[in-house]
Amino acid sequence: MITRLVDFWIRPQFRNYDAVNIVFYGVALCLGALVGSLASVFVVSTAVYSTLHLLTGRLRWAGPNPVKIVAIGFLGLFAADAVSAAANPSMVSLDEVAENLPFLGFAGIYSITFLDRLKLLRAVELTALAVPPVALLLLLVWFPEASRPGLAAGNAGVLALLGAVLYVVTIGAAFRRMNRLSLLFLAAAAASAFVVVLTGTRAMWPALVLVPFIGLLSLGSRRMIFWGLPVIVLTVNCLAIFAFVTSPTIRDRVGALRTDIYAAVLGDFSGSLGQRIMIYRAGYELYLEKPILGYGPGNERNEIADKTAEIGGEAIAYSHAHNALLNAALRSGLLGVIALLAVLVLPFAAAIRARKDEVGWAGFHAMTGILTVYVCSGTTGLMLGHDIHDSVYIAGTCYALYLIFGRTRSDDGDPRR
Repeated sequence: MITRLVDFWIRPQFRNYDAVNIVFYGVALCLGALVGSLASVFVVSTAVYSTLHLLTGRLRWAGPNPVKIVAIGFLGLFAADAVSAAANPSMVSLDEVAENLPFLGFAGIYSITFLDRLKLLRAVELTALAVPPVALLLLLVWFPEASRPGLAAGNAGVLALLGAVLYVVTIGAAFRRMNRLSLLFLAAAAASAFVVVLTGTRAMWPALVLVPFIGLLSLGSRRMIFWGLPVIVLTVNCLAIFAFVTSPTIRDRVGALRTDIYAAVLGDFSGSLGQRIMIYRAGYELYLEKPILGYGPGNERNEIADKTAEIGGEAIAYSHAHNALLNAALRSGLLGVIALLAVLVLPFAAAIRARKDEVGWAGFHAMTGILTVYVCSGTTGLMLGHDIHDSVYIAGTCYALYLIFGRTRSDDGDPRR
């Protein structure tokens, strides 16, 4: 038994890794709402394990050139913060750079994925089918009065992102199958959407509207697209009206937004929207002062607090700038903005240019849907920079691109390498 464990960690032969791959992607992409940061621990440990064996040559780099470019993009994101931290040294910046180390594990995680693409797709879909009803039941039973529940994720915004990723997977499964099982996946998608709504995270609501259209355009035939578009438009509108009428959470969040807008127009910036306006104004002025390398990762928080106090007389302190591009600009300047855009654009460019079979189109839907979720999250909240956000994005990008490209063949024909 001990010898087996030692061989698995130190001298792996990478045989019979199907179960390992299924468990990894199932936990990383689907179980975050139920296990919280354990999912990110799972991704980080896999990244370390696979990267070490990749560097020693025991594990072969298995991605084609487009995936290699994506891996370089993740390396660039890490490097941008590292350069800015070197230019603005502090213990906070050093900690932030260390927290970005998982981005270096993308290549290793991709290379340690050996499973047949269709088998991986089905396994993740079935896992995603089971999780949303459980998460929804937990919310309704244990947190019936909570205004911004977070379950194991610990934060409503993080739970909203995890629910939206489940929504992407289940919507894709429903459109891909187009059989009786599709009804079950649509029910799971509805449960995922309900979870997102119950978190009260308004920034994620557009993703609930956009993802079905992405699924139809990615996975539907021309005839299905022709008839499906008006059906989806009608269904989304009907569900939105129904949700607004029946859901106190939606009405409260819409009412709060209306109140915040009215208050901001009158010059009262104490509400949620008003504070964001103050942060954006302070962030813009701060960026103009240090546009190239920013203030160093983590250092921007104190800068924002000081600048908002200078502008409005009251310091506004948050862990991020409530906009992904602004946050990157303050952390690492223009270099950071370019790096962030790279890890968003490069996977999409690789996915859209690739020749795709049926499984590949499912991967394209997953990649486009995950990007949509992260862009929505980053408009007024956090995109990357949280352990769960980072881990899900790394694993999700690996998963989607693997469905599209699979593994390249080794020179010796050994499928394990």
